[in-house]
Amino acid sequence: MLVGQDGEGRDICGPCSGSDITFSCVRCGFPGDIYAAGCCTRCVVKDRVHDLLAQDDGMVTPQLLPLAQCLTEAEHPRSIRGWLSRSPAAKLLAALVSQHAEITHEHLDSLPQDPNLRYIRELLVTAKILPRRHETFARLELWAAKILAARPPHQLPVLRPFVEWQILRDARRRSVRGQYTAGAASADRLDIRSAIDFVNWLDEQALELKDVGQADIDLWLEQVKPSRRDGINPFLRWTAARRLTTTLSAPRQPSELPSRFLAEDEQAQQLRRCLNDDTLPLAIRIIGALIRLYGLPTTRIVAFTTDLFHREDDGAYFTFGRHPVLLPPKLARLIENQIAEPRIASAFRSPTVEDTPAYLFPGQPPSRPRSANSVHQLMKKYDLPIIEARNTAMIEAASNLPPIVISDLFGVGATTAETWAKYVQDSWADYLAAVEETQEEE
Repeated sequence: MLVGQDGEGRDICGPCSGSDITFSCVRCGFPGDIYAAGCCTRCVVKDRVHDLLAQDDGMVTPQLLPLAQCLTEAEHPRSIRGWLSRSPAAKLLAALVSQHAEITHEHLDSLPQDPNLRYIRELLVTAKILPRRHETFARLELWAAKILAARPPHQLPVLRPFVEWQILRDARRRSVRGQYTAGAASADRLDIRSAIDFVNWLDEQALELKDVGQADIDLWLEQVKPSRRDGINPFLRWTAARRLTTTLSAPRQPSELPSRFLAEDEQAQQLRRCLNDDTLPLAIRIIGALIRLYGLPTTRIVAFTTDLFHREDDGAYFTFGRHPVLLPPKLARLIENQIAEPRIASAFRSPTVEDTPAYLFPGQPPSRPRSANSVHQLMKKYDLPIIEARNTAMIEAASNLPPIVISDLFGVGATTAETWAKYVQDSWADYLAAVEETQEEE
């Protein structure tokens, strides 16, 4: 470590400057970064990780040795030191170790579910101590079990089969196929809450489920739960299919047409900024370009994995839906840079798992994707609107491509693609009618 200068102004090390201070870690010899007792930060972190994970006999249990390695070999030891000393998650980990029991998914499921516990679970999965599972579905299952346990016994003969055999069974099938998203889980929670609210209302009205008519549904929606209009229909279809009720439904509210757009030149200017402005974070440039080119939602973008990108002789491709899409050269280079150096925000090093593709935008820890909420905040910070840009991209695509092509290439739902196509046709028809009316007046 260079600590001084000679008579000619050249930097020199401690011994050459006449100092008897080594300026190196007394344990590992690493130059500089002395933190305590002559030891560097990494050596101090090793000691503190051992203290955190060791049992009463001073030994780390074999189960937790991979976690100890993950923490001590982190790329940024100072960040680990801060995490160990200040994070509530670290304190929770210490409490789990002190219980002298094997840490399993089942054991963690029995504890109060909060962000700290979820972080510890993901850290243990990252260290390959716990097997990876579909966490979105697992959280739904835990939540459903908790909410059912709070229901009165007389409601369970109806609610439990609906939740377990209708909602959870379908969610489990989708999770096995890798098609169960956080948005789908939110919709399933809405369906369960709606069913519970409706059954509670029946109790208040002293009504039996078999006696419910369409007028009762309309009354409930109008006076009690108008926000449950979409959520109650799966329950009503389920009860009708099992002849618990007659055929009933909650009339859907007409969906509002999109109204927030960007002008064509503004959309193009923002796209050029994403592709060319080196002052923007790389991830934001890529996500912003994907939204403005292909109308993709951020919840899908953050879940993309690196194996979806590949190069061929004629250019670079990314598979958004069923088929690879040829990328603009500048966007392809940005994605290649992101894959080569993902700029992981986490201090932890994620072990390489051969059969598990890495996320294009890794989160904390890197074994899970970056949160869509953090992307929304950054987009807002850099004045790159999401809704307006996505609506503009979708209407441009619907104006030039058939719905089936949009669905296949961009992975957009067929119904969504059809809706946008109809919106464009209606808008174009209104425009032509207005032009014709103006010409007649002239």
